[in-house]
Amino acid sequence: DTRLSGILLTKSTTPIIGWVATLLGYVMEWIFNFLDLIGIPNIGLAIIIFTLVVYMFLLPLTIKQQKFSKLSNKMNPELQAIQKKYQGKKDQQSQLAQQEEIKAVYDKYGTSPTGSCLQLLIQMPILFALYRVIMNVPAYVKPVKDLYLQVLNGLNATQMKQFFGIDGLASGLSQDKINGCIDAMSGYTSSGSGVKLSDGVTLSKILEVADKGVADKIEGINNFFGLNLSMSPSGMFNAGMISIIVALIIPILSGLFQFLSVQLSQKLNGAAMDSADNPMASSMKIMNIMMPLMSIYMCWILSAGIGLYWMAGSLIMMLQQIFINIHMKKVDVNDIIEANKKKAAAKAEK
Repeated sequence: DTRLSGILLTKSTTPIIGWVATLLGYVMEWIFNFLDLIGIPNIGLAIIIFTLVVYMFLLPLTIKQQKFSKLSNKMNPELQAIQKKYQGKKDQQSQLAQQEEIKAVYDKYGTSPTGSCLQLLIQMPILFALYRVIMNVPAYVKPVKDLYLQVLNGLNATQMKQFFGIDGLASGLSQDKINGCIDAMSGYTSSGSGVKLSDGVTLSKILEVADKGVADKIEGINNFFGLNLSMSPSGMFNAGMISIIVALIIPILSGLFQFLSVQLSQKLNGAAMDSADNPMASSMKIMNIMMPLMSIYMCWILSAGIGLYWMAGSLIMMLQQIFINIHMKKVDVNDIIEANKKKAAAKAEK
């Protein structure tokens, strides 16, 4: 059926994020096709390489953020002294004086309170788009999409009703419903089509009635050291496919890597965070606990592919932080200040 073979799956339509996701989708598809060419087509391996490529692309922005962090460590004692000086003074004159003194500190170091905001504004759409691509791989990787389409086209009316609660064959469905069926099979359930797998139905059960060659390919590309990346660890455990110990591997490792990444980042770049004078210190300590716990929970209920991405992302970030820190030790903060002042002067003159 040419109508079924040429459809676009549920790609993100969010402005900016959707556009970036489409571009990253081409990268993900190229990586998967390359792995297929060398005989190891696997979504898990593609996710790891894809994450590495994107984080390397973001490396210059990460270095700029680290430079700002190094500068902040030198500025923070002066800023905290100003805040302490005007603590409790709410009158307009004191507030204006405080703002002027803070501005003078930033001018002294050739930067501004929004010094790292631009890097974050650029990074956030890319990271959200990366997450979107990994969350719904068939929508962006055509060879994977084609495999799921073959399975869907091969189901009879009884099987469509059993697996999706839908009357009729796939050939009679709207494009939105077809997208929803493939999204549901691949583990993505937020397409807005209203289609989901019936209670107790898993991709493995659907593949039992599919063409064996196609079923083997789908199981192969989704298998990562025995874990089905299209299912959540909680779903695999509830379906009796794996033990609780195996099911918890990705969530626990994700939480551990998240914790180590935060600790390493603060140790290398945030020496002042533990200071009693820093009003953000207590909030950061809470975040140090909450973020890893949230990571464990999300990786338990979301598809294992997302958990693998979070693990890979945290590990890559740790390695980046170590190498960037080695580089930053060779950089004199005074050189950063002078470079910032020159840029600010050139910008003001322009």
